[in-house]
Amino acid sequence: MAKILEESISFPLSAAHRTPTRVAQITGVPAPEAVRVLSPLNVWISAGLTLLPIVVGTFSVLGGLGIGISIFNKVPLTGSILIGVGLVGGVLSVVVLVAYQQYLAANYLQWVARRTFAHRADALVRPDDPEAVFVDVIPRSHWGEVMLESATDMGFFAINHARRELLFEGDLKRYRIPFESIESCQIEEYSLGYEQWKADVHFITVLTVETDNGPREIPLAGKHLEFGSRRAAQRRVQANTFCGRILVALNA
Repeated sequence: MAKILEESISFPLSAAHRTPTRVAQITGVPAPEAVRVLSPLNVWISAGLTLLPIVVGTFSVLGGLGIGISIFNKVPLTGSILIGVGLVGGVLSVVVLVAYQQYLAANYLQWVARRTFAHRADALVRPDDPEAVFVDVIPRSHWGEVMLESATDMGFFAINHARRELLFEGDLKRYRIPFESIESCQIEEYSLGYEQWKADVHFITVLTVETDNGPREIPLAGKHLEFGSRRAAQRRVQANTFCGRILVALNA
Protein backbone atom coordinates (compact mmCIF):
# COMPACT_ATOMS: atom_id res chain seq x y z
CA MET A 1 0.00 0.00 0.00
CA ALA A 2 1.25 3.47 -0.83
CA LYS A 3 2.12 5.78 2.02
CA ILE A 4 1.70 9.56 1.87
CA LEU A 5 4.88 11.34 2.93
CA GLU A 6 3.48 14.70 3.95
CA GLU A 7 6.03 15.03 6.73
CA SER A 8 8.88 14.90 4.22
CA ILE A 9 7.81 18.09 2.43
CA SER A 10 9.42 21.17 3.89
CA PHE A 11 6.64 23.52 2.79
CA PRO A 12 3.29 24.31 4.45
CA LEU A 13 0.88 21.53 3.54
CA SER A 14 -2.01 24.01 3.59
CA ALA A 15 -0.48 25.46 0.44
CA ALA A 16 -0.65 22.08 -1.27
CA HIS A 17 -4.40 21.51 -0.75
CA ARG A 18 -6.57 23.98 -2.64
CA THR A 19 -10.00 24.38 -4.17
CA PRO A 20 -9.59 24.33 -7.97
CA THR A 21 -11.16 27.19 -9.91
CA ARG A 22 -9.97 26.17 -13.40
CA VAL A 23 -9.47 22.91 -15.27
CA ALA A 24 -6.37 21.24 -16.66
CA GLN A 25 -6.19 20.34 -20.32
CA ILE A 26 -4.97 16.84 -21.21
CA THR A 27 -4.66 16.09 -24.90
CA GLY A 28 -3.15 13.30 -26.93
CA VAL A 29 0.00 13.71 -29.01
CA PRO A 30 -0.87 13.37 -32.73
CA ALA A 31 -0.62 9.74 -33.86
CA PRO A 32 2.42 10.09 -36.15
CA GLU A 33 4.44 11.61 -33.28
CA ALA A 34 3.14 9.48 -30.40
CA VAL A 35 4.69 6.40 -28.77
CA ARG A 36 8.10 7.00 -30.29
CA VAL A 37 9.99 6.80 -27.00
CA LEU A 38 8.08 3.92 -25.40
CA SER A 39 8.05 1.84 -28.57
CA PRO A 40 8.51 -1.92 -28.02
CA LEU A 41 12.06 -1.71 -29.40
CA ASN A 42 13.09 1.09 -27.03
CA VAL A 43 11.46 -0.64 -24.06
CA TRP A 44 13.49 -3.78 -24.76
CA ILE A 45 16.69 -1.78 -25.26
CA SER A 46 16.04 -0.02 -21.96
CA ALA A 47 15.46 -3.35 -20.22
CA GLY A 48 18.67 -4.71 -21.73
CA LEU A 49 20.67 -1.73 -20.45
CA THR A 50 19.11 -2.18 -17.01
CA LEU A 51 20.12 -5.84 -16.87
CA LEU A 52 23.53 -5.32 -18.47
CA PRO A 53 25.40 -5.52 -15.12
CA ILE A 54 24.01 -9.05 -14.61
CA VAL A 55 25.35 -10.15 -17.99
CA VAL A 56 28.73 -8.51 -17.45
CA GLY A 57 28.99 -9.89 -13.93
CA THR A 58 28.09 -13.40 -15.03
CA PHE A 59 30.69 -13.45 -17.79
CA SER A 60 33.25 -11.86 -15.48
CA VAL A 61 32.77 -14.40 -12.70
CA LEU A 62 32.42 -17.47 -14.88
CA GLY A 63 35.17 -16.40 -17.28
CA GLY A 64 37.67 -15.22 -14.68
CA LEU A 65 37.10 -18.03 -12.22
CA GLY A 66 36.76 -20.72 -14.86
CA ILE A 67 39.89 -19.85 -16.79
CA GLY A 68 41.84 -18.94 -13.66
CA ILE A 69 41.09 -22.24 -11.92
CA SER A 70 41.77 -24.26 -15.08
CA ILE A 71 45.29 -22.81 -15.50
CA PHE A 72 46.14 -22.27 -11.84
CA ASN A 73 48.20 -25.47 -11.52
CA LYS A 74 50.24 -24.63 -14.62
CA VAL A 75 50.54 -20.85 -14.25
CA PRO A 76 49.71 -19.96 -10.63
CA LEU A 77 50.32 -16.20 -10.98
CA THR A 78 48.17 -15.76 -14.09
CA GLY A 79 45.51 -18.04 -12.64
CA SER A 80 45.40 -16.05 -9.42
CA ILE A 81 45.10 -12.77 -11.33
CA LEU A 82 42.22 -14.11 -13.44
CA ILE A 83 40.43 -15.43 -10.37
CA GLY A 84 40.87 -12.06 -8.66
CA VAL A 85 39.65 -10.18 -11.73
CA GLY A 86 36.61 -12.45 -11.93
CA LEU A 87 35.71 -11.90 -8.30
CA VAL A 88 36.25 -8.13 -8.47
CA GLY A 89 34.18 -7.96 -11.66
CA GLY A 90 31.37 -9.86 -9.99
CA VAL A 91 31.37 -7.57 -6.95
CA LEU A 92 31.44 -4.42 -9.10
CA SER A 93 28.55 -5.74 -11.18
CA VAL A 94 26.46 -6.23 -8.03
CA VAL A 95 27.30 -2.69 -6.87
CA VAL A 96 26.33 -1.25 -10.27
CA LEU A 97 23.13 -3.32 -10.35
CA VAL A 98 22.09 -2.10 -6.91
CA ALA A 99 23.10 1.56 -7.08
CA TYR A 100 23.28 2.46 -10.79
CA GLN A 101 20.76 0.06 -12.30
CA GLN A 102 18.59 2.61 -14.09
CA TYR A 103 21.29 5.09 -15.11
CA LEU A 104 22.02 3.83 -18.64
CA ALA A 105 18.39 3.08 -19.42
CA ALA A 106 17.15 6.47 -18.19
CA ASN A 107 19.74 8.38 -20.18
CA TYR A 108 19.04 6.32 -23.29
CA LEU A 109 15.30 7.07 -23.10
CA GLN A 110 15.99 10.76 -22.46
CA TRP A 111 18.27 10.82 -25.52
CA VAL A 112 15.50 9.26 -27.64
CA ALA A 113 12.96 11.73 -26.28
CA ARG A 114 15.19 14.72 -26.96
CA ARG A 115 15.73 13.64 -30.57
CA THR A 116 12.06 12.82 -31.10
CA PHE A 117 10.47 15.84 -29.40
CA ALA A 118 12.86 18.30 -31.05
CA HIS A 119 10.94 17.81 -34.31
CA ARG A 120 7.56 18.67 -32.79
CA ALA A 121 6.46 22.11 -33.91
CA ASP A 122 3.77 22.55 -31.22
CA ALA A 123 5.47 20.96 -28.18
CA LEU A 124 4.42 22.47 -24.85
CA VAL A 125 7.91 21.94 -23.45
CA ARG A 126 11.05 22.06 -25.56
CA PRO A 127 13.56 19.30 -24.77
CA ASP A 128 16.40 21.83 -24.78
CA ASP A 129 14.74 23.97 -22.08
CA PRO A 130 17.31 24.05 -19.23
CA GLU A 131 14.45 24.15 -16.70
CA ALA A 132 12.71 21.07 -18.13
CA VAL A 133 12.82 17.83 -16.12
CA PHE A 134 12.55 14.39 -17.73
CA VAL A 135 9.99 12.37 -15.74
CA ASP A 136 7.90 9.22 -15.81
CA VAL A 137 4.13 9.00 -15.48
CA ILE A 138 3.52 5.87 -13.40
CA PRO A 139 -0.14 5.06 -12.65
CA ARG A 140 -0.99 3.86 -9.15
CA SER A 141 -1.95 0.41 -10.51
CA HIS A 142 1.71 -0.13 -11.51
CA TRP A 143 3.21 0.78 -8.14
CA GLY A 144 5.10 -2.13 -6.64
CA GLU A 145 4.65 -4.32 -9.71
CA VAL A 146 7.69 -5.91 -11.33
CA MET A 147 7.28 -4.92 -14.99
CA LEU A 148 9.41 -4.49 -18.08
CA GLU A 149 8.41 -0.79 -18.03
CA SER A 150 6.19 0.64 -15.29
CA ALA A 151 5.72 4.07 -16.90
CA THR A 152 2.77 4.55 -19.24
CA ASP A 153 4.18 7.86 -20.45
CA MET A 154 7.38 9.87 -20.07
CA GLY A 155 8.49 13.27 -21.19
CA PHE A 156 9.55 16.77 -20.18
CA PHE A 157 7.96 18.72 -17.35
CA ALA A 158 8.36 22.46 -16.82
CA ILE A 159 6.87 25.29 -14.75
CA ASN A 160 5.78 28.40 -16.62
CA HIS A 161 5.84 31.00 -13.87
CA ALA A 162 4.69 33.85 -16.11
CA ARG A 163 1.51 32.03 -17.19
CA ARG A 164 1.15 30.20 -13.87
CA GLU A 165 1.01 26.77 -15.46
CA LEU A 166 2.61 23.36 -15.16
CA LEU A 167 3.41 21.90 -18.56
CA PHE A 168 4.20 18.35 -19.65
CA GLU A 169 5.16 17.20 -23.12
CA GLY A 170 4.97 13.44 -23.15
CA ASP A 171 5.42 10.56 -25.51
CA LEU A 172 1.67 9.97 -25.42
CA LYS A 173 -0.03 12.95 -23.74
CA ARG A 174 0.31 16.70 -23.24
CA TYR A 175 -0.71 18.37 -19.98
CA ARG A 176 -1.43 22.08 -19.57
CA ILE A 177 -2.14 22.53 -15.87
CA PRO A 178 -3.08 26.02 -14.60
CA PHE A 179 -2.08 26.57 -11.00
CA GLU A 180 -5.76 27.21 -10.23
CA SER A 181 -6.66 23.68 -11.38
CA ILE A 182 -4.37 21.97 -8.84
CA GLU A 183 -6.08 20.48 -5.82
CA SER A 184 -3.01 18.94 -4.17
CA CYS A 185 0.63 18.01 -4.59
CA GLN A 186 1.98 15.34 -2.26
CA ILE A 187 4.60 12.61 -2.16
CA GLU A 188 3.71 8.96 -1.77
CA GLU A 189 5.95 5.92 -1.53
CA TYR A 190 5.78 2.28 -2.54
CA SER A 191 8.13 -0.67 -2.30
CA LEU A 192 9.04 -2.92 -5.18
CA GLY A 193 8.49 -6.57 -4.36
CA TYR A 194 7.73 -7.61 -0.79
CA GLU A 195 6.68 -4.41 0.92
CA GLN A 196 7.51 -5.64 4.41
CA TRP A 197 11.16 -5.95 3.41
CA LYS A 198 11.35 -2.32 2.21
CA ALA A 199 14.02 -3.55 -0.19
CA ASP A 200 13.46 -1.04 -2.98
CA VAL A 201 11.50 2.07 -1.99
CA HIS A 202 10.31 4.52 -4.65
CA PHE A 203 8.77 7.99 -4.24
CA ILE A 204 6.09 9.50 -6.47
CA THR A 205 4.94 13.12 -6.66
CA VAL A 206 1.17 12.89 -7.05
CA LEU A 207 -0.62 15.89 -8.51
CA THR A 208 -4.39 15.92 -8.21
CA VAL A 209 -5.92 18.30 -10.74
CA GLU A 210 -9.40 19.24 -11.85
CA THR A 211 -10.31 18.38 -15.44
CA ASP A 212 -13.48 18.59 -17.52
CA ASN A 213 -14.18 15.01 -16.42
CA GLY A 214 -13.53 15.59 -12.73
CA PRO A 215 -10.46 15.18 -10.51
CA ARG A 216 -7.51 13.28 -11.96
CA GLU A 217 -4.28 11.98 -10.47
CA ILE A 218 -1.01 12.61 -12.29
CA PRO A 219 1.75 10.55 -10.63
CA LEU A 220 5.22 11.78 -11.65
CA ALA A 221 8.55 10.15 -10.85
CA GLY A 222 12.07 11.42 -11.43
CA LYS A 223 14.60 9.35 -13.38
CA HIS A 224 18.21 8.38 -12.66
CA LEU A 225 19.95 10.81 -15.02
CA GLU A 226 22.90 12.00 -12.93
CA PHE A 227 25.88 9.70 -12.51
CA GLY A 228 25.94 8.62 -8.90
CA SER A 229 24.45 6.10 -6.52
CA ARG A 230 20.66 6.29 -6.40
CA ARG A 231 18.85 4.39 -3.69
CA ALA A 232 15.88 5.23 -1.47
CA ALA A 233 17.55 8.24 0.17
CA GLN A 234 18.44 9.82 -3.17
CA ARG A 235 14.97 9.12 -4.57
CA ARG A 236 13.41 10.79 -1.54
CA VAL A 237 15.53 13.91 -2.00
CA GLN A 238 14.71 14.00 -5.72
CA ALA A 239 10.96 13.74 -5.02
CA ASN A 240 11.11 16.39 -2.28
CA THR A 241 12.95 18.77 -4.58
CA PHE A 242 10.54 18.22 -7.45
CA CYS A 243 7.38 18.56 -5.36
CA GLY A 244 8.94 21.48 -3.49
CA ARG A 245 9.49 23.40 -6.73
CA ILE A 246 5.80 23.01 -7.55
CA LEU A 247 4.68 24.16 -4.09
CA VAL A 248 6.98 27.19 -4.22
CA ALA A 249 5.49 28.14 -7.59
CA LEU A 250 1.93 27.74 -6.25
CA ASN A 251 2.73 30.00 -3.29
CA ALA A 252 4.50 32.69 -5.32
